Amino acid sequence: MWKREAKEGRPAEGAPGKSLPGLGVGVQVYVRESEQASPSDWVGEPTGVIVSPGDRSLRNVYGPIDGFTTWTVSFFEPQHRRDGRGPYERAVIPAGLLVVEEPVGD
Repeated sequence: MWKREAKEGRPAEGAPGKSLPGLGVGVQVYVRESEQASPSDWVGEPTGVIVSPGDRSLRNVYGPIDGFTTWTVSFFEPQHRRDGRGPYERAVIPAGLLVVEEPVGD
C-alpha cells in the first residue's frame, strides 16, 4: 500500500530518520501534472513503477534532475493523454515530472 503526501512537486518526506529513495528502476512513482497544461499531459496523476532508464543518450546518471533525464514507467492501469490518445501501458517520462511514492507502514 502506498500513500501520497506532497502534491506540489516536492517528494513526500519519510518518517523521521528515514529518507525516500531516489528515482531508479523498481521505484514506485506518480506523474505530477506539468506547470503549464498541454494536450500531451496525462489525465490525473497516474501511478506506476520505473522499469528502465529512458533514452540512454539523454539520461543523466549522476547529476541532479534536469530536463533531459527520462525514465520508462509501467503504469498500474492503462493511461490516456489529455487529448484522448491512448491507452498506454508504458511511457518515457521526464524525471522532473516523477515523484517518488512513500510506502505506507503496516
